Amino acid sequence: MQIRNVTVIVTPFSTGTWLDESRVSTPLSRYPEFAERRSSWRGPGSDLVWVLIETADPDVFGVGQSRGGVVTAALIEGHFRGMLLGRDPLDLETRVDQLRLAALPYAAGGVASMALSACELALWDVAARASAVSLAQLLGGSDSALPYYLTCPEPRLLDEVDAELIAASATVKVPMAYGPADGAAGLRANLARLDETRTRVTESVPLSVDCFMSWNVDYATAFLRDASDHGLGWIEEPLLPDDLAGYAELRRSQPVAVAGGEHLFGLAEAGRFLQAECADVMQVDVTWCGGIGTARAVAELAGARGVTFAPHGAAMHPWAVALLSALEGDILTEVLIGLGGAPEPPRASSGPGVGIEPGSVGLR
Repeated sequence: MQIRNVTVIVTPFSTGTWLDESRVSTPLSRYPEFAERRSSWRGPGSDLVWVLIETADPDVFGVGQSRGGVVTAALIEGHFRGMLLGRDPLDLETRVDQLRLAALPYAAGGVASMALSACELALWDVAARASAVSLAQLLGGSDSALPYYLTCPEPRLLDEVDAELIAASATVKVPMAYGPADGAAGLRANLARLDETRTRVTESVPLSVDCFMSWNVDYATAFLRDASDHGLGWIEEPLLPDDLAGYAELRRSQPVAVAGGEHLFGLAEAGRFLQAECADVMQVDVTWCGGIGTARAVAELAGARGVTFAPHGAAMHPWAVALLSALEGDILTEVLIGLGGAPEPPRASSGPGVGIEPGSVGLR
């Protein structure tokens, strides 16, 4: 079997939704012109990149996805495509290793990891379809419902969510709108958002907070002190991803669990993060950390350390859900509210492959 064609397209990810248009504390929130909306500074970074790998058999193809928009797409089209054409898609380990090594001299991490992930996920889909099974089955999983948690940007959105779904959630996570640059008033506003969320969430379900890399140790410590009576589950991405010392300090000094890893790329970065004991919850993104192979290795490292494996945005990514269905141990699937449609308990597609037809995403 040979790869006959590789198609790459770019589509907007979250235009018009809270992910880009609501106020969320970010590393650029210290600059007023970029504080109100992530869309004011993200450029092509949040746009989806879709990859279709085709073989001579019209029923054996693969769909993959990542982020980085036109930047990631340029790397796939200008470099990776030529390294895939004419080669065996079922020799997945070799294909992925060749792409990784080819990009290493000029694009390790970030965009290269996104491009590699999109291709790797498509190759896994090819492998599942070639075996006439779902991706979950190929990985050793099933389509049973998975444990999950909810991410909710606005408390009022919980009014539209089934009460049983909320009650069964491991935690309800609330993106924080303010950070250190907003001073005491911003901290009070963050606490008020938690208070409003708690009116809709039973005390038996912890609340967690997402800081999107935008706080520091002092601010996080002050917030956790003032929020000590709010029944917190974890504090997510309070610091920049390379601040290993800060993460470790926060984890040692605070009674609340620390989550992170969403913006780590590749097994080496994730391994250093875990080795430094930075997190109780590991959140690499399957669609940009390097793909299923990297994410599975990270899950094994996390499990060996007693760290929960909860990939970023997993319910939006059927490749991640398929992987989670095949893992044992402490796992969670992130389910985002407010992106359209009613949230449901996540479960892997029954196939074929990952369950995405190319035409449904504009690839044909």
